[in-house]
Amino acid sequence: MKKLVLGAFMLTTSLTGLGISAALADEINGQSRISSVMVFPNGAQVTRVISVGLPAGKHQLSVKDLPSDLQASSLRIEGAGDGPIEIGSVDQRVVTEALNSATDNSARELLMQQLQTLRDERELTNSIIQAAQLQKKLLNEMALLPSRPMGRNDQGGTDVVTQYSNLYNLMGDKFLETQAKALKAKVQLRDLDKRIKNIRAQLSERPNRRKRRTHLTVNVEADKSGKARFVVHYQIRGASWAPLYDARLKTADGKNKANLNLVRRAVIRQSTSEDWTNVKLRLSTTNPTGRTKAPDLFAWLIDYKKKPRPISQPMIAQEMDQAAKIDRRQYKAKKSLSRSSGLMAMKAPAKPRMAKVNSGQFQMTFDVANKTTIKRDGTRKKVFLDAISLTPDVQLFAVPKKMQKAFLHASFVNKTGNALIPGSVSLFRDGVYVGQSRLGLVEPDQKLDIGFGVDSKVNVKWVRQNRVKGKTGLLTTSNSDVRKYKVTIVSGHKTPMKMTVLDQMPYSEKDTLHVSLLAASPKPTRTNVDDKRGVMAWDVTLAPQKAKVIEFGYQVVWPKDKTITLR
Repeated sequence: MKKLVLGAFMLTTSLTGLGISAALADEINGQSRISSVMVFPNGAQVTRVISVGLPAGKHQLSVKDLPSDLQASSLRIEGAGDGPIEIGSVDQRVVTEALNSATDNSARELLMQQLQTLRDERELTNSIIQAAQLQKKLLNEMALLPSRPMGRNDQGGTDVVTQYSNLYNLMGDKFLETQAKALKAKVQLRDLDKRIKNIRAQLSERPNRRKRRTHLTVNVEADKSGKARFVVHYQIRGASWAPLYDARLKTADGKNKANLNLVRRAVIRQSTSEDWTNVKLRLSTTNPTGRTKAPDLFAWLIDYKKKPRPISQPMIAQEMDQAAKIDRRQYKAKKSLSRSSGLMAMKAPAKPRMAKVNSGQFQMTFDVANKTTIKRDGTRKKVFLDAISLTPDVQLFAVPKKMQKAFLHASFVNKTGNALIPGSVSLFRDGVYVGQSRLGLVEPDQKLDIGFGVDSKVNVKWVRQNRVKGKTGLLTTSNSDVRKYKVTIVSGHKTPMKMTVLDQMPYSEKDTLHVSLLAASPKPTRTNVDDKRGVMAWDVTLAPQKAKVIEFGYQVVWPKDKTITLR
């Protein structure tokens, strides 16, 4: 098959400019299907395939099932056929289509006519009720009008009592007649309301369904009859993916070394206007919706600092309270225990198929092994990518000044040849879930350190032995502050364990303020750890069931006429 690619510039080409007459072209309806999807951190690129029989001559290929929210500028069309095919212009428009069938439309129209008739009857009935209420009001007003007694010779000589009696009887009859008419109309009104409600319920079961779609009209010309295949690529918003890791550490048991299994998954969401059913899925680290050009720098004016306006005490308290709430939210942790599934007893556990990892110069892609279906309802879809088995360096870390606990860490060098992109990590130690962490970008040959929680078999105790404040010097007197600390560590493990203990002393940038380390036993293995001034590290080996003691201290000396803040 010969292949022809249509770029974005073809979308604005006129029909007559290519010598293809739309009036003379035959229309061929093409049904597309989604064959593959490439998901970006924000957005996705969808590939649809259209297969048609294409007679020789000029034709218009009509594709009417594309989503309305595709990005028009990203649309690309490719074509191939049994013979040479020329692709002309492409017309693109968004159309609102009615999805109801002819039977649904006929039934809905009949219900609408019935509803209108009932509404007219209701309006007439309501008018009868209003007229009856007006008649009752007039009768009440007539009963209150003053009247003059008639003479004996009036009305054939009837007396006054008979005249009033006839008047009262007439008004009473009229009032009862009006009241009965109003009650009958109210009963009819209730019945009409029920029938109207029923018609509305039937209409809701037959909604007037509409959907917006993008219609494409592709003008093509084939030299000879044969089969043709067209591929449409477009990008769409409303989709995303993020990496998700499981770090499963199996500690050494005396017979086997420690092992770290790093399982890499992806979490995909999509809330576009189309379902992705049984498609080939590829994940890309490219972000097509991000910036395309480096930001500009402008002239930077420096000036003297203006005196700040005083802030009221209630405002300061309010800001501190808000900062405390944010801090509590950021440091709130969730922990849970996972139950053993019993699958470890199986001799042949299931092995998921690995995704194909492609590492380019500017992006990484993952080809998911199996075809996948992702609905457009925004639910999380997890897919397996791959698993890496590693032999980590396991050791303990402790910062007893902050927390008198020992934490188990596992570190390794990334020898996969590909970068590990940032993502959330679920931590498991010896089959038990111990917490959640975050993995940053780890380049090839870069070292990664992962913490696996507190080691309950190691006891750490940190105490301040003494503090001496006073004066020093013979000729000139200076202030002095001496502090000494003791760290005691006892391991309950049956084998020796490597451990790093971190502590600190203050540092000064003033010539008249001196800080010196006193005799330490043992001496720190490293100072200014990770370029943090004053931070010291002791790299030790814990013998089983034996205490390891670290003692150190420091002295601060400053002029007698100065005051320092040393907590």
